Amino acid sequence: MSTPNLTLRQLRAFHMVAREQSMTRAADKLHLTPSALSMLTRSLEEELGMQLFERTTRRVLPTEAGLQLLPMVEAVLGQLDEGVRELQASQQRQTEHLTIATSPLLAASLMPEIIARVRAELPNVQVALLDLQVDQVAAAVRSGEADLGVCTAHADLADLKLEVLHEDTLMLACPDTHPLALQEAVHWSDLGDYPLVLLKTGSGLRTLVEQTFGRLTARLAPAFEVANVSTALGLVSAGLGVSILPAYSLARSKTQGITGRPLVEPVVTRKIVAISLPTRPLSSSSKAFLARFRKYAPKVSRRVG
Repeated sequence: MSTPNLTLRQLRAFHMVAREQSMTRAADKLHLTPSALSMLTRSLEEELGMQLFERTTRRVLPTEAGLQLLPMVEAVLGQLDEGVRELQASQQRQTEHLTIATSPLLAASLMPEIIARVRAELPNVQVALLDLQVDQVAAAVRSGEADLGVCTAHADLADLKLEVLHEDTLMLACPDTHPLALQEAVHWSDLGDYPLVLLKTGSGLRTLVEQTFGRLTARLAPAFEVANVSTALGLVSAGLGVSILPAYSLARSKTQGITGRPLVEPVVTRKIVAISLPTRPLSSSSKAFLARFRKYAPKVSRRVG
């Protein structure tokens, strides 16, 4: 006698019909049409060569053969469901490691809160952070030292896969007591009357600032040129000038006595992107991290003013 070729769908159909004793109710719980469910039970009967149900206009009752089969099917389905639950729980308990390379500014501003959110929502994902100079972020991804890079878009990333995560706005940073702090928004053309604290020539941010002033035919004569945003914030906090910085860099500046104000006419933005190797598919932990970056980065950036 050959072994019957039974399917899981047939067994689940038989079990539900036997339990409900109604083709309509069983079909509803299995999200099937009654006709599709009837076909499954009949195909099971044909495969086994025996009648499993007595069908009346009101009820569908198991036959003696059906009653004998029912506990066997319940045992098989119970063991299968329990095994699947244990497998899923085991996968969830396994720790996934994710290494992110990013710039010092992003590492100090956006990343701490986003990593904290990931840790709270995905306790099985362990995130390691590499704070590198901007030109080293891509190199870390190319070498495999980092799974992902998060940085502002540059022209030298053509060989990498780019995904836009957040579009940040440039803002004015000024002391809380500065006259411009009283305005809802500040025009770029108004900045010529105040000493400017800018990043050094060659940085992506400085290039963007120079291009904007160039379109306004305004004179750009900074009082200070510094290498780091933290230095610029220190000088602004001391009342030595005002600066033009990304919104996310000002999210933690209130403790320094600094106010952020939107810069308008024009509004200038720049993209923060995730970079990865195009030959390596993103892991589930990478996708989860990027989803939370897209969700929480705007909230951190709005916490300015």
